[in-house]
Amino acid sequence: MPAISAIEAWIPLIAIAVLWTARKGGKRARVMLLCLGIAVGIGDGVISNTLKKTIGRVRPRDALQSVTVRDLGPASPAFMRLFEPVVVKPSEPNGETRGKSFPSSHTVNMFAAATVIACFYCRAGLLMYLLATAVAYSRVYCGAHWPSDIPPSMALGVLVGLTVVAVSLRCRA
Repeated sequence: MPAISAIEAWIPLIAIAVLWTARKGGKRARVMLLCLGIAVGIGDGVISNTLKKTIGRVRPRDALQSVTVRDLGPASPAFMRLFEPVVVKPSEPNGETRGKSFPSSHTVNMFAAATVIACFYCRAGLLMYLLATAVAYSRVYCGAHWPSDIPPSMALGVLVGLTVVAVSLRCRA
């Protein structure tokens, strides 16, 4: 679960997949990639960041002593973290009254991406929804989010993905 949750470690592979798709996929794939970039940019940069700052919900690992925190060991570059053993430790509440627990940006981004992909390529979208669900679960499992953070984050991601695709289709018409 920590490896699934460590999206920054997957960036080189994601970049390769995007470049390959842009080169080999044709016009439909390039439009999908454009929608994907816009959806993740809006979902992460605008919606998640704004809500995190506005709501300020403390993460479970920062609020409770009974949370088990799971993460990958440190490594440089970040991709090498995937080959490090999982570090498991008890949470250390820090007395913070504001945090960045809601919404889960990982979940918003993954569900926005899955929705965009599903709108263009149904089967690949279904696989992406499975991956998005695993990422959402991993955020709770690793102690980064409360279970109640996840369903609204999923809904926000789907909404962002559908909106971007709908606007894209209207612009192309």
